[in-house]
Amino acid sequence: MLSPLPAAAWSYEHAAHLLSRAGFGGTPEDIVAAQKQGLGETVKRLLDLPPEATEIEGPDWTRTIVPRRIEHRRLFRTSGMPNAENERFKHIHERNMTELRGWLLQRLLTSGSPLLEKMTLFWHGHFTTSFAKSHDTDRIWLQYLKLRRNALGSFVALAKTISRDAAMLVYLDLQESSKAHPNENWARELMELFTIGIGNYTENDVREAARAFTGYRIRVPDQQFDFVRAEHDDGPKTFLGKTGRWNGDDIIDILAQQPACSRFLANKLWKFFAQDKAPSQIVDAVASSIRTHNFEMRPVLREMFTAADFYSDAAMRTQIKSPIQFVVQTAKVLGAELPPAPLAENAFRQMGQIPFAPPNVKGWDGGKAWISTSTLLFRYNFAKYLIEGDAMLPGARKPPQPNAPVREPIAVTKLAPTELRENPAELVTSLYRRLFGVAPQENQRAVLVQFVEKRRPDTSDAVIRELLHLMTSTPEFQLT
Repeated sequence: MLSPLPAAAWSYEHAAHLLSRAGFGGTPEDIVAAQKQGLGETVKRLLDLPPEATEIEGPDWTRTIVPRRIEHRRLFRTSGMPNAENERFKHIHERNMTELRGWLLQRLLTSGSPLLEKMTLFWHGHFTTSFAKSHDTDRIWLQYLKLRRNALGSFVALAKTISRDAAMLVYLDLQESSKAHPNENWARELMELFTIGIGNYTENDVREAARAFTGYRIRVPDQQFDFVRAEHDDGPKTFLGKTGRWNGDDIIDILAQQPACSRFLANKLWKFFAQDKAPSQIVDAVASSIRTHNFEMRPVLREMFTAADFYSDAAMRTQIKSPIQFVVQTAKVLGAELPPAPLAENAFRQMGQIPFAPPNVKGWDGGKAWISTSTLLFRYNFAKYLIEGDAMLPGARKPPQPNAPVREPIAVTKLAPTELRENPAELVTSLYRRLFGVAPQENQRAVLVQFVEKRRPDTSDAVIRELLHLMTSTPEFQLT
């Protein structure tokens, strides 16, 4: 069992840690508000959302999926889809995907439900699919909605929902699986990567599970699930030692009954939210919570986020920010505008995490894999771009898109008011707490104060932006 953090121990640093891990960080005002609210109430606010929080509107094209696909099918049937039409539809999906990635970034930055967004991102990396295979933004969007609507609910229900999802059916070839020719891709990944992990099943279990999922199809116009009974193998199957006329839902229920399933999920949850390497006793405790709450995520997360271990030295400020976390959290604490969607898309490509296009079915490795010589340098330069705006791009004042407004440098008056600039030590401490969520250690403070002192009496906005870039170009800023 996870021991709760004593109420008296709750601090500014703990509040900053929670807002960063259960969301995408917070301003000093956000952190102070959470500190005053207390741990229990802050976690309640993050978790106990009104039903309407899960319903959102996406880009305009998400409201025209059915008529667009009907027209696409009509053209295919009447003309066999000449190359020009194929290229046109391909271009539409690529443009829509860029727009969707920009929309997602804005959503993560401004959402009043940060934990819901963060948990949706977790499931996106868990039940992995990719635009790179299907080149179909409609399917990706519809899957995103499913993940978001079920993000804080039942893992078992979500697994069943994803087994019927068009993007997943295409990604793991399940829509091609028939009674005569069961496809094993989904069945294998369901066990290896989504539920119990390698070593906890046999090849015969893969074959039997594949039979249970036969007959799963997609309706073309609306991309919803269709079950073709004639293609389903309804015969008896022996799976993980149990025999019956199992269907796909039965297979998922049997998997959830395995002790390995709760441990597998517990390890991934703790790794995503707390530590790259979860101690076995913590995995056991979280797994016990998962079983106790019948795989409902909301009470499990409540126990995790109120646990003392979540705020231990081994957890706080030890996790390397993912590229998505890095961009969103940096923009939030700086009050910076997000970059235009095409530029953001390229930035994620450079940093190794393109939303809706994980590298493989395993998803992103995370942790130390986020950092290399090239990605670290790009992070430093990208932080400077957020601070300085288009002025630091090649071509100086030319915006990255034709007709796009020029992004000005961030306004720093609120971050560093005039009276604060007269005291370098207080200035450094204030900005450091904003960017890092903690006070600087004495050696860190001394280096930064010296940087300011060398520029005095110049305390202009340009100098403050230089100081901010110096802080964001440190190894410590890559951690959360």
